[in-house]
Order: sequence, then C-alpha cells, then structure tokens
Amino acid sequence: MSKKSYTSSFITLLFIFINSFLYSQISDFGRFEINNIGGCLPIFVEIIDENVDSSVTVIQYDFNYSLTTNIFNPSNSQSHTYLEAGTYIIAQAINQDGVEKIDLLEIEIKESKNIDIQLYNCENNKMNISINDNYYNGYELYINDILIQTLLSGKNDFDYSSFVGTNNKINGYIVGLFNKKNNNCNKFNFEIASIQNPQEEIIDSIILSDDKANFDLYYKPNKSTNYNIYIDNVIDSTFLSSSYVYFSDSKINFNNLTFDKQCIQVIEEYYCNSKFIEDEICLIYLSSYENDEGINLDLKSIGNFDSTIIYKNNTALKTFQNINNKYIDNQGIIMNEEICYTIKGYDEKKISISNTVCKTPTNNYNPIPIPNAFTPNDDDLNDTFKPYESNVEDYTMLIFNKFGEKIFTSNDINIGWDGYFKGKISQGSYVYKIVFKINGKEIIQTSKFVLIK
Repeated sequence: MSKKSYTSSFITLLFIFINSFLYSQISDFGRFEINNIGGCLPIFVEIIDENVDSSVTVIQYDFNYSLTTNIFNPSNSQSHTYLEAGTYIIAQAINQDGVEKIDLLEIEIKESKNIDIQLYNCENNKMNISINDNYYNGYELYINDILIQTLLSGKNDFDYSSFVGTNNKINGYIVGLFNKKNNNCNKFNFEIASIQNPQEEIIDSIILSDDKANFDLYYKPNKSTNYNIYIDNVIDSTFLSSSYVYFSDSKINFNNLTFDKQCIQVIEEYYCNSKFIEDEICLIYLSSYENDEGINLDLKSIGNFDSTIIYKNNTALKTFQNINNKYIDNQGIIMNEEICYTIKGYDEKKISISNTVCKTPTNNYNPIPIPNAFTPNDDDLNDTFKPYESNVEDYTMLIFNKFGEKIFTSNDINIGWDGYFKGKISQGSYVYKIVFKINGKEIIQTSKFVLIK
C-alpha cells in the first residue's frame, strides 16, 4: 500500500471512530452500545457493540422495557425504529451461569417541530438570528452544508462576509438538536442576499377593490430586507423579502372585511444599526347616488394628497388640490347608459386608487356639455351661446325668453345664438331645448342659462 493510500485509510478510520464516539451511547454497565443517542422522529436504533463474557449463553434485547412492570419482551432483532416521541428504556438480558442479568440504556426521542426563528438582514453583510424557541437543546448553523457554529435561544449575531459568493448570496439552514444530535430534526432553510442601496421610496400604489372588501398594495421591495407592515398604526405582518425579487413580489393583498381600513405603513428595518425607512399611503373610498342634480360622488379619505383626480369612464373629469369630499356630475350623462367613476389621489410619487363605482342614470343630465351663461360683448370670449363640440346627429337647438317666445333656432351645433332678439341684447335668464341623436338614440336636453351684458 502506498503512503498516500495508507494516510487516506487512516483518516477515514479515524473519522468513523470519532463519529462513533460522539454519537453512540453505552449502557449503564457497559455491556452494549447503540448507534444513536437520540434526535427527532423517526429514529433507527441499532446495537453496534456488545461487551459480554464468553460464558454468556443468551443475549436478548427489549427496545421498550418498562421499569414499572419489569416484564421483558424480547425483540426478534438487534435494531428498532421508533415512530413515536417519548423516553424509552432499552434493556439487554443475558443468561450467565444460569442467572438472568439486565443492563439498561435510556434514550429520549422527540417530534420534529418548526423552529421559531426571525432573521434580520443588515448592511455590510451582517445579520442577526433571533431564535424564539426553547423546544430543542441547541441549534446549529450551516452555510453551504458546512457547520459554521452552534447557536442558542435568543439573539445571535453573524457576519457572513466570508461566505458571500459571486452572486452576493449565501445559502444555509439552522437545525435543532437533541442530545447534540440533529437526526431528522427540523431545518429552517434560508437564502440571503447582501443588502444593496436601501431606498427611501417604498410604496408605489394602493388599489381598493370595487366591493371594498380587500385592497392591493404595490411596493418596491429590496432583496433580503426586513419589512414591517402596519394598518392604522397596528402591526399586520412582519417578513423578510426574498433574495430574488420578481414582479409578482411587489404586490400584497389585504382583507378589508370591515370596510374601515384607512392608512398603510411600510417600514424597512435594518436591525443591526437600528435604521428604519418608513413610507405611508391612505385609501380612498368612493360611493355615489343619483338625485335631481345629477350623479353625486362622496369621497372619503384621511390622507393628505398633493392632488386628487376624478376619472369618468377612464377619462379625467375633475382635479382637486388635496381631496374634496363631494362632487356632483351633471354633464354629459345620458339616461340608461352606464357611467363608471374612479378617484386617484397623488402623494408625491405614490398613487391611491379608489374603488370603481358604476351607475346607470334614470335621467339625462346635460348629455352634451353646454355653458350656463354667456357674454355677447365682442371680446371673442364666450360671445355666443352654444354647446361644446360634440359628436351628435339630427341636431336642433331652440331658445325661449321668459315669456315663452321662441327667439332662436339652429340646426348646426357649431352655430349658436349671438344674444340679439329684435335688434337688441337683453340681459336676463333664458331657456334652451336641444333635440339630437347619439348612436341613433334621440335625446331631449333642456335647461336655463343667463345672458350677461
């Protein structure tokens, strides 16, 4: 045998011996030895050595011996698999010189349970491993399947700088121990990416569902970053983001079954240096009803917005500074034709989008937009009374004075009344009646307007 082969064989034998020494257990009187000193279910136990006198004629084992009854139930083999948690007595019975002798060994086997662990990733390739768990005797930290160190319950600081690969990530797991053995015990697997460039702007938008029963938060997560989410200043969830950030990771859905949630806070936590980055946005609730004035919109939010825009059928209808609680839409509304409204509130670069409310009006409300006053003073501003340009057919406009006299007629939507009747302009209130068709449907629109000299 070569020197190299001899050395390799020696190291292998030494490794087997050390493992046997560390993980085997000897009975009370030293007459037998098992391969396993404990761990988590299922556990396979085998007799690996016997130290008995040559005069012994019978050797038998009971893998669940009772010290209470002292009844020995011999096994048919020298191994056993435990499938239930508990403390067990392995008994060896020998017959020597006609006398039965018992040797005992106690083992404890537990269920494999999840470990309550919170990982806090920090800048500069540092992390804190907080183990909120006392079920196991101890814990081991492995990186790339290599044992790095043992851990205890509580807070454990760890610098992973020397383990980061070319992809700026580490892979590892934490496993529970019983009697210094982790056989079959639960593993807490993790993959951590180095924190790169913490950002101040976290939230992108929030969207309330049409039934108001839930809402979606869209945010811009960093890799392997700790997040705390509060709803109305009450903690809702805490999590560590993935080491890979996909598009789908930027959306979180929340229940809103009480229809009363208001504001969402997202906090990035950099635990090791007590650094926090916070961002907040508030929901907008929209409801509507119809009355003689038109479609009434009620907007509710406690948020402070730079601007708020009402959208009607996906087209901007009205813009407010901050938020206006009420608005009446009475322009361009055609009876029995559905209209949908949505509110968008802008807070710096964040957007809050309300639920969408759709109404089918039972009346017409100025189906074509038309002013409620005009000033025929030849300043080229609002000098004639006519509707704003609209795509209609079979158009006729009639104007009446306060005595009911018809004073103007037009069959062209682009030709309006210049204010003259019988050679003069008279300030006052007038009535118009417009008959036209939209998409083949005849519509009659009437209302008052004022002539201002």
